[in-house]
Amino acid sequence: MDKPLELCVSNNNQESPMSFCLAFPVQAIVASCGHQSLSWLSESLNQFENLKWQSASYEDQHLVKDKSNFNLVLLVLPSEEVEAEKALAYAANFDCDIILVGHDTPQNILRLAFQYDVSDFIPSSSQSNELFSSLEKVSNRLVKNADLAPVVAIINGKAGSGASFLSASLADVVSQREGSDLALLDMDLHHGTLAHILGCDAKYSICDVLGTIEDLDEIALKSTMTKNGNLSLLAAKPFELLTLDEEVDFNRIKELIWKYRQFYKQVILDFSRGPEDWNCDLLLNATILIVTQQNIMHLRQTKDLIFQLTKNMGIASEQINLVVNRYNKNSNIKLSDIKEALGISSISTVINDYKLSNECVDLGKPLTEVARKQKIVTDVRFLADKFLPISSEQDKTGTTFWKRLLGN
Repeated sequence: MDKPLELCVSNNNQESPMSFCLAFPVQAIVASCGHQSLSWLSESLNQFENLKWQSASYEDQHLVKDKSNFNLVLLVLPSEEVEAEKALAYAANFDCDIILVGHDTPQNILRLAFQYDVSDFIPSSSQSNELFSSLEKVSNRLVKNADLAPVVAIINGKAGSGASFLSASLADVVSQREGSDLALLDMDLHHGTLAHILGCDAKYSICDVLGTIEDLDEIALKSTMTKNGNLSLLAAKPFELLTLDEEVDFNRIKELIWKYRQFYKQVILDFSRGPEDWNCDLLLNATILIVTQQNIMHLRQTKDLIFQLTKNMGIASEQINLVVNRYNKNSNIKLSDIKEALGISSISTVINDYKLSNECVDLGKPLTEVARKQKIVTDVRFLADKFLPISSEQDKTGTTFWKRLLGN
């Protein structure tokens, strides 16, 4: 183009309030002498997402038998030495991180406490953000040590850009690899097109699964999926939110995705409707592919979406990747123009093969069943190699915390 591509976007400088969301699910015991009120502590803990906790007395040993179900002990530390030693010995039995909470704790008790290799000490007068900061360090360490599948979320920059077709095609291509084990989830509870695109007769949806999340171990979870080779689909039903028989607790969607990340090697989320109130937090821990096209309206709405993700949700621009669908190298809008206008450096293309993609959708057949050597297959395979590389498909072995926690 002769001059830079200029896009008008909404002028919204408001930022979201601070979110207390842990990167990795923490299952904690809050241990105390058993007869003191913990309301001052529980008020803070109940603000934190991805944290489950239960109180216990360090006089009672029954939870120690289930110590593999926990990855943190929050110990309300007594100020009397004999009691403190008893409490610390109790906490040490769980073989996990220990955070101490104390009130005017004497120096001799602190010296004793740090012989037990505790992770942190928090005064009981601390604000919620200080307590969260301590828990966040534990959560971040758990993320580094966890064996969890990568998540790719594919979003339409503008409705109709092709996110659902690319979600289905990317999942199809990745699932052809030997040893692949991929979960594809349809997050579009309005149209729910993935089952048709892939030619599947799906029996269950996200709403069905969320309603039974307490009972979902690996076998139960996988039994709800529609399987085709190495690809497992959790579909959505058209207009599902308008036809629910009972209320669904969408607050548990992140817990559900953690289970998929535990039990599969790759996870793809079809966000074709864009981020919504019930699912937007899933983008925080995902590689994001925004599907757009080479015209001003698509790019303008894509820029609005990027603003929402980066400014209002706090997602780093490095986490966001552009996919220019129906790419035409002869278009007046070049890739360099798109990079400059949208401020995203990672950009890939999928060739304009409307006839082939339309045939896949009309026939309800995956891309690799209809196409063989066409350029569009090469482009989708490039996306697979870039965002879901083969190295992410290594076998998962050993009994991890999450396998124990989720019933394996």
